[in-house]
Amino acid sequence: MIRGIFFDAAGVFYDRQETTRDFALRLLRERGYAPGDEDGTGRRHERGPAEREAMRGAVTPEAYWDGFLRRRGMADDGERAEAVQAILAHTHKVYALPGGREALTGLKARGFTLGVITDTMYPLEWKMGWLASVGVADLFDIVACSTELGVHKPDPAIYRNALQQAGLPAAEAAFVGHDTRELAGARQVGMATVAVHYDPDAEADYYADSLLGLLDVPIFQRGGHPQDGRC
Repeated sequence: MIRGIFFDAAGVFYDRQETTRDFALRLLRERGYAPGDEDGTGRRHERGPAEREAMRGAVTPEAYWDGFLRRRGMADDGERAEAVQAILAHTHKVYALPGGREALTGLKARGFTLGVITDTMYPLEWKMGWLASVGVADLFDIVACSTELGVHKPDPAIYRNALQQAGLPAAEAAFVGHDTRELAGARQVGMATVAVHYDPDAEADYYADSLLGLLDVPIFQRGGHPQDGRC
């Protein structure tokens, strides 16, 4: 029986009109730089070493974006400092994806422990602020954050930390996300997986067509078991 449900944050409860990476690339182009073959389409990219380091909290967001701009030709320190501040301001421009609070309220009413397993290069306070701005932060019992733990998805350690906080075995927990790699990481540790707002190639045990659709997922009915109705 599923007793705990853990969620990704960005792309599940909130999004941005333009990804922060695409904003930074556009900023470079507008200032006359050619950032290479990165086309700013918003499509998923593979995280490089610098981004993975930032996700682990090993470098500050300011240092990460300063390096990002410098590697793409912005050599002037003052110009980079100004651009970094513009990028950081952009990160706060989030909007809510529909149904988040209603879905979580319904799941909490059924007695589930709710948590967030999130990757970010930003302070946890920022992440929780974004979740608060879309009306869901107060509904979570547990938070496992990459910058706090020094590991990021799909590393099994970040999922296991959330399970440990909840006092649950993986067999009694589910992960709700959109990213192919993160869903695979949850499955690797033995959690049931549910995809929402998902990548075209995402593989999961269940698929929800919206956040409110999570209330209809078989394992989120009280008494539901992970093996019942897997896709």
